[in-house]
Amino acid sequence: MKRIPITLVVILFLSAGCQQEVSQSDYIKKIQSHFKHQMEIGLDQFGPDKTKMWMASLDTYYKKYPDKLDRPAHIPNRVYLDRYIDAPHGSAIYWDMPAVVLMYNLSALSGEDSYKTYADDYIKSFLDKCIARNGVFLWGNHYYYDAFIDSTVRFGSKPKPIDEESEEGDMHELRPLVPAWEIFWNIDSSATEKQIRVSSQNHIVDEVTGNFNRHADKTGIHAFLEAGGVLVYTLSWLYDKTQDESLLQTADKILKYSFENRNKQTGLLANSPTSGRWDSYTSTTEIGLWVGCILKASQWASKEYAETWINIADQVMATWLDLGYDEEHKKYYGMLNINDGSWIKREDDYPYMPDNFANIWHPLFPRHDYPITFAETCLNLYLLTGKEIYRESCYRWKEIIENDLPARKGMGAYAEHYGRVIHFLLSCAAELGDDSYRQLAKVVADESVRTLYAHEMFRGHPGEDRYDAVDGVGILGLALLWLETNQKPNMMGLFF
Repeated sequence: MKRIPITLVVILFLSAGCQQEVSQSDYIKKIQSHFKHQMEIGLDQFGPDKTKMWMASLDTYYKKYPDKLDRPAHIPNRVYLDRYIDAPHGSAIYWDMPAVVLMYNLSALSGEDSYKTYADDYIKSFLDKCIARNGVFLWGNHYYYDAFIDSTVRFGSKPKPIDEESEEGDMHELRPLVPAWEIFWNIDSSATEKQIRVSSQNHIVDEVTGNFNRHADKTGIHAFLEAGGVLVYTLSWLYDKTQDESLLQTADKILKYSFENRNKQTGLLANSPTSGRWDSYTSTTEIGLWVGCILKASQWASKEYAETWINIADQVMATWLDLGYDEEHKKYYGMLNINDGSWIKREDDYPYMPDNFANIWHPLFPRHDYPITFAETCLNLYLLTGKEIYRESCYRWKEIIENDLPARKGMGAYAEHYGRVIHFLLSCAAELGDDSYRQLAKVVADESVRTLYAHEMFRGHPGEDRYDAVDGVGILGLALLWLETNQKPNMMGLFF
């Protein structure tokens, strides 16, 4: 059978302004169809040791693991060069977290236990195979399970099997997703608590100042805001379970380290204050992810900590909003210089930096640009403070979304980015009482389905019939579920 290149079809379809309506009642049916296929074809059936872990990639046309792992030249990079975040030949449970949460919600909605069972088995298999001797989970941005050699592998520039006797999870790094801790706790609370305690302690570089590193190696200079936010959220979540005050003390030190290293004149926080690189004098929309994690963490913290953290969050976000919007272009800047608050314009093509303006559809990770998480944080701060600056920002982000459709000038976006946008718009619709946000969410949802749904499954990106966990189909699925049911899914500790 001759296959028609999907790229040309998508570009022509979207650029022609076709407004084919997608029945809202079809969203859940399409999500269920996708995961029913995934449950049939998506398990690790490679190597001598068959497991219940999900393969990170699938051919959605032939319904099997892809024969070729190389990407066509026309597919925009999701991860940069030598980063194996997409887990070739393997399973990446960290990036599957949104899909795991979605499976629990599908079981609750449909009454079919198969979805939850499929997710539970995945978690149990991971816990059985992928924990270091000291208790650290081997996952995140530098570990995955290679199903073909039946071993966890670690990578900087090239994956290599771990030494089970000596591996301590020093490359442990979680950003930007906060895992669905509740699911792990319900299955094995002891292993979950040990993972959080040991890995968090190993991320600390200086016990006194709270200096931390993105990797759990007790050393290093990359105190990324996003990594710090995930740590603060996670430690506070565990405090809620254990009431161990020391967890909040550690979280507070990590938070205060980033805050105290702000530029005292402008009030802007650097993405990584002591790196000595561009991110040591640059502030991006990553601040929104950091603040978002802090606001969530404050819900579990004691009153004293919560009040302090919310005040800090309010202060730094209001400062960024005051400096970060371009009235002429009606967009938020990609980067601000913390020393004087000026707009930093790109002079090269270094891939890890944001564009001149925050880009809601850019495919590449990591780029330290989280515009929609930033937008949703503005909404949450409005609900907490009632300040008009945050409400105004929600309207501005809505305008940015409207002006930037169809995504990527008609070429289509990755599933994650569609999902994030829909989630933000639905949050605004629910909290601001403005149905225009919901109507725009429907427009984005319909485009996402037209672009990504084919052969009874969701592709992770336009241009080829391929699903990748790192592409964020789970995030899109959760957003579509919310849109159809008009009820926000149970996130089970997940934050994106």
